[in-house]
Amino acid sequence: MDLENVSCPICLRKFDDLNALNVHLDVEHGFDDNEDSLGSNDSRQVNNKRKNPNYDGNKVQKLKRSHWEKLQRGKSRCHTCGRTLNNDIGATNCRKCGKLYCRRHLPNMIKLDIYAQYDPTNGKWHNCCHDCFVAKPGYNDYGEAVNLTHDFFKIRNMQKEDKNLRLLQLENRFVRLVDGMITLHQKYTGSIIYNLKMKSEVSKLERTVTPWREDRSVLFCNICSEPFGLLLRKHHCRLCGMIVCDDVTRNCSNQINIGYLMSAASDLPFKYYRQKDDLLHAPLSIRLCTQCIDMLFIGRKFTKDVAMPLSGIFAKYESMKNISKVIDGLMPIFEDSLNNLKLKTAKDSENVLDYKNLNDLARLRQKLLGSVNLYNTLTRQLISVEPRSNLEKKLQSSIKIASAAYINEKILPLKSLPAILNPEGQKTNNEKRQNEPEIKKLSQLMIENLTIKEVKELREELMVLKEQSYLIESTIQDYKKQRRLEEVVALNKNLEELRSRIRTVQSKLGDNGFK
Repeated sequence: MDLENVSCPICLRKFDDLNALNVHLDVEHGFDDNEDSLGSNDSRQVNNKRKNPNYDGNKVQKLKRSHWEKLQRGKSRCHTCGRTLNNDIGATNCRKCGKLYCRRHLPNMIKLDIYAQYDPTNGKWHNCCHDCFVAKPGYNDYGEAVNLTHDFFKIRNMQKEDKNLRLLQLENRFVRLVDGMITLHQKYTGSIIYNLKMKSEVSKLERTVTPWREDRSVLFCNICSEPFGLLLRKHHCRLCGMIVCDDVTRNCSNQINIGYLMSAASDLPFKYYRQKDDLLHAPLSIRLCTQCIDMLFIGRKFTKDVAMPLSGIFAKYESMKNISKVIDGLMPIFEDSLNNLKLKTAKDSENVLDYKNLNDLARLRQKLLGSVNLYNTLTRQLISVEPRSNLEKKLQSSIKIASAAYINEKILPLKSLPAILNPEGQKTNNEKRQNEPEIKKLSQLMIENLTIKEVKELREELMVLKEQSYLIESTIQDYKKQRRLEEVVALNKNLEELRSRIRTVQSKLGDNGFK
């Protein structure tokens, strides 16, 4: 047997002699029964020092082991993976916390002093678990922070200034070109050689306003990168001079009438702005690339859209949104008060409730019902608005469904509280005692006949429910025509819930219902 090259039967690590293998088995795999825990990394150093004849035992400082968890063969488990610790998977104590781990889950090293405390300066390296490794001071500390906000602002301002200068250049070119073309149009209007003169004069004007790029060496469109050929011609943008194609599908450039361009940029100082309507039918147009169109008109279009009043649908939706904010703000207050009332009643059914609190709760409920009714009225008004496009029609349908679900959700908590008679006015303390209505128990209020106020509230609730039922029925009919059958199934369920609630309210009203 070759005793010079031996390998560990567990991890297959090679050693020079048997002595080194024995030390490895004792330290790494825990075969030393005299140790407190399997896999002690300190035993090698201690054994070597004991073999040294010059070794002084009083100078040795061992790592603290009193906090180490004792190994119980067949019972101890790894604190990370939960496997039972044995010689195959190893069993080693974390030098910091003392818990037992398998060999796989003790890969980290930290510096500890003899008291098992963090000591990154004078400590020695020891194995530790992941939790102790990440808990050491400075592990998650951030490094040096440099505030680059000023630099970014500077770069942004430079780019913004460049963009503004570019925009100002395009606007000046645009005004000069438009005014020059209108001047030429007025000069040669009625002339026999109008077409010939306009073509040559406008071409000269365009080249003086904007320096055109040389087109001989350009083989590809500067926007879509498509190669030019017999079917894809080259064109110069009249504002930037860039060479682009005229493909309709790619929309790299467009020939646009001067009248429309002047209307879209009404804030520019055109000399003939008042004549823009007459120029809509004049044979005057300018070819512009999409980049110049975006730079010149996108910002102006956005500003005009923001300044324009909202359409009928969006105006009604804004009102509905404001009402929903009021409902959402009052509903938690009402639900909390109602839950407190139910808790008091559940604890003592014979308890006489405070009439003032009940009256306040009833008034809050009445306010919520009024808000829900107003929300429902705004919904009907929104549905009656004629949509101006398919997009508004889709939005109208979506808002109708969402409002129906919203009202159905908010009306449910308002059904829990019965109406209570308001106290009559009192003139004196004696009259107050005589005229004050009797405070009744909640259990009695629930079984007595309906009051006038309760009948009124139930009627209002019935009106809202019927209106929501009508909205959902109309939506179902529309979806059936559009073959949106999955949404029809969900709406049918909501419709059944509404009809069930309508029958319940109608049964409560009885003869007091609508005739």
